[in-house]
Amino acid sequence: MQVYQLFEPVGSTAVIAPPERHVLIVDDDALVRETLRFVLEDGGYQVYAASSGAEALQLLQQKPVDIVLSDIFMPGMNGFDLLRQIREHAPDTPVILITGYGNIEMAREALKQGASDFITKPYNIHEIPIMIERNMTRHSILSSQARAYEDAVQQSYRATLDALLAALDTRDTETEGHSERVAAYTMAMARRLNLPPRELTDIERGALLHDIGKIGVPDSILYKPEPLTPEEWEIMRQHPVIGYRMCMKVDALRPAAPIVLHHHERWDGQGYPYGLAGEAIPLGARIFAIADTLDAMTSDRPYRQARSFAEAREEIVRCSGTQFDPEMVKLFLEIPEEEWCLIRELSLANRQQRAAA
Repeated sequence: MQVYQLFEPVGSTAVIAPPERHVLIVDDDALVRETLRFVLEDGGYQVYAASSGAEALQLLQQKPVDIVLSDIFMPGMNGFDLLRQIREHAPDTPVILITGYGNIEMAREALKQGASDFITKPYNIHEIPIMIERNMTRHSILSSQARAYEDAVQQSYRATLDALLAALDTRDTETEGHSERVAAYTMAMARRLNLPPRELTDIERGALLHDIGKIGVPDSILYKPEPLTPEEWEIMRQHPVIGYRMCMKVDALRPAAPIVLHHHERWDGQGYPYGLAGEAIPLGARIFAIADTLDAMTSDRPYRQARSFAEAREEIVRCSGTQFDPEMVKLFLEIPEEEWCLIRELSLANRQQRAAA
């Protein structure tokens, strides 16, 4: 068994930590845990200690932790295993790995797997607070840079989305504002399902861009005042496929592409383009189908006046189990008519505000 010093005795003064720093120490050696706890608490840190990786994961779920200091060689879950778990479940938490058996290859592997820093024993116990602050500061800077980059990317994607919607409006003037309204209706239902934020974003984008494929439909068909021939309908029914291909060319829109592709499918399998049925249809597309019918029925068209929300409600209930997912119809019915009307008014006001700008 290799014998080594845990710490280098030094008489330097402990660094005083900024308030609200929460440190988790993970080590199977009680002496190491208590020594680190003493020094860090003396420096103003809030310290939690765990004797194993499993205990550390429990504490991470229960306590606010700003940074983790973990030994590598521990019984059961070792430091690398713990690092992988933290990167998966708490990716924003910096992790410093500590070992008495370290080498260059191990340090490289630790940093490759996402460790913020790597320490070998013996180390100066009073330098640990300095290392914690250095890693916290670096993490804060990197997080700020990542957020700034993400904001720039999202602005770019929003500009792309707006450009696509503007292009669609120039082609499909009969249903002006339809995309925004139907997206708002879709989100009113989707938010009641407690879906992850990322999935909600994808559903909203899919609803907004559901008809983007009409850009690829010839004018002679898109603007034809008379009923379409069977051959023309076959061309028109390709717009979900065209839209899907367009969305797949933009990284941020790829998760929304299945909604664009399947927004005309029916619960009973009688829709298009692929005749999917039941839960084979993406959830977002099943929600959208109801929102689309609601907006179509309650909007004026050149060939008919808008119907009331009550009439649209009756039609949606009538088509439950055939055109629509019965569970999504139940969800639709939970929303009072007053809320649907308010959503429509807000969508109109937002559109007018954007047009004025």
